[in-house]
Amino acid sequence: MNEIREIVTKAIVGKGKKIIRINDVVTPRNEAFSILGCWIINHEFEATLIDNKVEIAGNFETNIWYSYDDNTKTDIAKKIVGYSEVIKTRQIVKEVSSDSRDVIVRILQQPTCTNAKIHNSGLELEIIFEVVAEVIGETKMMVTVFTSVDSADAIEDDFENEIDENFMSVN
Repeated sequence: MNEIREIVTKAIVGKGKKIIRINDVVTPRNEAFSILGCWIINHEFEATLIDNKVEIAGNFETNIWYSYDDNTKTDIAKKIVGYSEVIKTRQIVKEVSSDSRDVIVRILQQPTCTNAKIHNSGLELEIIFEVVAEVIGETKMMVTVFTSVDSADAIEDDFENEIDENFMSVN
């Protein structure tokens, strides 16, 4: 015998993914001759859910190693870059309790400097990273429950019938 029951559970009810590109200019203390390296550290962010969109706001620190004075000296130019982006989400479950939704944002690709060049007196950077947002909400699902109390009793009865009480009897 089986029954159908309705279960209320939390599940992923919406998803969205976005590649974020940021262009920024860092002004070094000295006039740069060449760029020797660039790296991004200390990435922090927060996400909030607004309707079916996720707003992500955060910042990270850029460090650009450059040479100056005709390539005879080096220095590091640092700057904290802030950003705010909106990630559109696609609703994958139609019946959702809207008052109990949460959002989880994961970074698929950490911020990376893909291009750095000297322009006028500044260092132009192109930074790229990828994020995925998952909206968690309460939804209902139907499950089939199989109940067979009779067969469980039958298993116990069969076990008791298989016991030979005289298996150790002395003749």
